[in-house]
Amino acid sequence: MDLLEIFRDSEDLVRFSAGDVIMTEGEEGGLMYVVMEGEVEITLKGKVLATAASGEIVGEMSLINSELRSATVTARTDCVLALIDDASFKSLLRHVPDFTIHVIDVLADRLQKAFDMIEE
Repeated sequence: MDLLEIFRDSEDLVRFSAGDVIMTEGEEGGLMYVVMEGEVEITLKGKVLATAASGEIVGEMSLINSELRSATVTARTDCVLALIDDASFKSLLRHVPDFTIHVIDVLADRLQKAFDMIEE
């Protein structure tokens, strides 16, 4: 699934500088992002869980379960992110089956990495 193509003309682009904290573990969610340019780092309890580069998503879990953020996301480089709010997220899930499968795959991968961290 080419999220860069889907969000290429998005008017909801947000720029972050390297080192900026985009979202913080424990805070309220309600938004997710597609990384359009650059790279971000996802940390859980201070340990690196994953990195996300152009075309990847971050922040999806808080839109799925309406819970507090489960991880912190920090810009590793200067980056541009496309913002996805709750209404847009639900619309994508309903109307773009490939998006739903993509989100499930991302969640499964990140959950496995989190479990692996616990076992270390």
